[in-house]
Amino acid sequence: MMPSSRRNGGSCNGLFRPALILLVSYLAGQGPAAAGVAAPVTLIGPKRILVVAVRFPGTVPAFSLSQLKEKVGKVDGYLRAASHGKTWLEPTLVGWYEMPAPLSQFQVSPFNYKVDRDLVRRLLADALSAARKDAAIEEYHVVWIVVGARTRPGEGYGMIAYCANPGMLSGVRGHRAALETVELPGGLAFSGPAIVSAENAHVGHVAHDLLHALGGAKDGRRVVPDLYDFDMQSDPEVFRNPPGGRLLPRIFAVHAGPWDIMSQHFIEFPQPPPPPSSFTRLQLGWIDPDQVVTVHPGETRELVLQPLTLGKGPLVVRVPLDPNRYLLLENRQAVGGDSVLPSAGLLVLEVDTGREEGHGIVRAVNANPDTPYLYGAPFVPGAGERRYHRDPVSGVAVAPLAIEPGGALRLIVTTPERVADYVPGVRR
Repeated sequence: MMPSSRRNGGSCNGLFRPALILLVSYLAGQGPAAAGVAAPVTLIGPKRILVVAVRFPGTVPAFSLSQLKEKVGKVDGYLRAASHGKTWLEPTLVGWYEMPAPLSQFQVSPFNYKVDRDLVRRLLADALSAARKDAAIEEYHVVWIVVGARTRPGEGYGMIAYCANPGMLSGVRGHRAALETVELPGGLAFSGPAIVSAENAHVGHVAHDLLHALGGAKDGRRVVPDLYDFDMQSDPEVFRNPPGGRLLPRIFAVHAGPWDIMSQHFIEFPQPPPPPSSFTRLQLGWIDPDQVVTVHPGETRELVLQPLTLGKGPLVVRVPLDPNRYLLLENRQAVGGDSVLPSAGLLVLEVDTGREEGHGIVRAVNANPDTPYLYGAPFVPGAGERRYHRDPVSGVAVAPLAIEPGGALRLIVTTPERVADYVPGVRR
């Protein structure tokens, strides 16, 4: 049963009143928000984050506060790069605070669908109550609770990381996503964005949930949705017998693969996490409107995109298909943050905001189906199993033409009938 609480519809009430985000209109032609996605926001400037480290009777943290501080710095570096320098963290780290009960009384399920919200609420209430003696929590945009217990799925704390608010406290499907209120002792309340992670969480786990929290929620939907598969993540059989014998994020990243941190938290441990795709960056206002080129079905246009990770010049082609569906075309090259990616080229993303979160809102078109885990998804000029993307129903075809000096990508957006004019070897 959902715990009772005061819902605030996405605003920050009670003790926590951050000037976090300004809601803005969609880019021209993008249309209204739909089932699984809230309208984009503009997330710019410094974000004050309170990091609260907690421990439990009988459980000794394996990490020191100095090690946690180092991880906070890496999360900040990731945010700066992902936002093209538009957003960064101003952190305060406090703890270790001992919780009033053993770890077993706070442990949660490793499955999204089965997390006990009362336990999440209790952890936030006890942790923030302890932190209040050292920090004014109302002065922070977001809170990060670090659980002092080495954790694997179903072991230690139970789940390695999650977004509590907006997320686990409210649920995210069925238009339920909201910033919930957590009552604190003394008649105080907390209604701000919050994430929770185990001490040994990868930087990608933390950054993933931080983007949920910073994006917030509006009208029952999160601005930054999960792009991995919810059903697979909550399938006990997958946990018992994971493909390849190891439970890795790529198993659940069946829709968008490693091409967005909201799909896959990391590619190889301990490498840095993958950067966001153009979809997530657009949702957070990290790509300027003049960096997006709109091409409508039926048009033929030759364009040049700069590498997405560098943040300069034209970065995205958007092809609107209907009020909920559109294509995003982006240039992923092995430079900057994209150096961790398994391949490079023209990435074609099919976006359907009418889908529920966790059901494939963003899907990467796969240029190399024989390469597992969507690791070969980008189209490469003159190479690969597939040389172009063609959709006769939508009347759109897309093909890479050349990689230019500096990593710029020349491409063509045209009709299915005309793509043979631009790609050698394509039969009419």
